[in-house]
Amino acid sequence: VLERDHLYVEVAERIEKLIEKRSLKVGDKLLSVRALSKEQGISLSTAFQAYYHLESKGLIEARPQSGYY
Repeated sequence: VLERDHLYVEVAERIEKLIEKRSLKVGDKLLSVRALSKEQGISLSTAFQAYYHLESKGLIEARPQSGYY
């Protein structure tokens, strides 16, 4: 069983696979942190961590007052 604090990595990898498969293209808007947490049944902080993780890998970018792309 994965430790609870690695849940964000799982979520991040799921999004990463969508990017690799081109289901998500450059410039596509990602779900809001709130919508992601609802959809995946995770906490807001886990959703934030997942996006932050992807951002640190250079796969997505945060746009102020707009969201993640």
